[in-house]
Amino acid sequence: MKKLGLVSALASFGRHLLAIGVGIRYLFSEPRMTVRYPEYYIVPEEGYRGEVRFHRDKCIGCGLCARICPASAMKMYKLPGEKRMRPGINYQRCIFCGYCVSICPTGALELTQVNDVACYTLDEMVLSPDEFERERVSPAVKEGARPLKTRFDDRRGLKHVPD
Repeated sequence: MKKLGLVSALASFGRHLLAIGVGIRYLFSEPRMTVRYPEYYIVPEEGYRGEVRFHRDKCIGCGLCARICPASAMKMYKLPGEKRMRPGINYQRCIFCGYCVSICPTGALELTQVNDVACYTLDEMVLSPDEFERERVSPAVKEGARPLKTRFDDRRGLKHVPD
């Protein structure tokens, strides 16, 4: 019984060494898949579902976006001085499904390609209609990061190339 345990342990150790060897091999192989963010950023493909943007001038206040949201991320707000209710969003709950954009009859909501805005508190992730209307910009883009596109390479698989 003890001999079988020793053989099993040695076999396990051998597999660990093999895995470490693979890791070391990829550590020194070029080019790496890692992108040096925020010096570079990956440009999302067409159809990517990033953050949602609100256009108040197109909104009729129907509330369909809030009703269809499966995560209850959209909420309608009554703003002072306005007759219509306006949507706000809670990015703590949003699953980026795009249903709100699809159902909006006037195109007041659109999907953007922004996906890397960081928040320091949970409260910053809840946007009132006024905040929801402001266009958010990727911090990397704001700081002048260079864009990269993801392409397929027959030898390597996916790789990043300058846009």
